[in-house]
Amino acid sequence: MAQRGGDALGTRQRLEVLGGFVGFFTVLALVNAVGLIVAGRPSILASLVLVLMLAASGYTFRVWRRADRAVNRG
Repeated sequence: MAQRGGDALGTRQRLEVLGGFVGFFTVLALVNAVGLIVAGRPSILASLVLVLMLAASGYTFRVWRRADRAVNRG
C-alpha cells in the first residue's frame, strides 16, 4: 500500500468502515458461540465462524494501521 495524500486517507476511511462491520459481526459470532456453549450445545460451526471472524478482524486492523501510518507520514 504505497499510497500518498488523499488516496491514503480514503483508504484509511474505507478500512475504518470495514473494521466496524467486521468488528460488529465478530461480536455477534462471539455471543453466538458463547451462548451455545453455555446452553450445553457447543457447535464446531459456530466456533469456526468465530475463528474466521477473529482472523478477519486482526487482518483488517493490521491493514488499517498500515494505512494510518501512510496518512500520518503525508
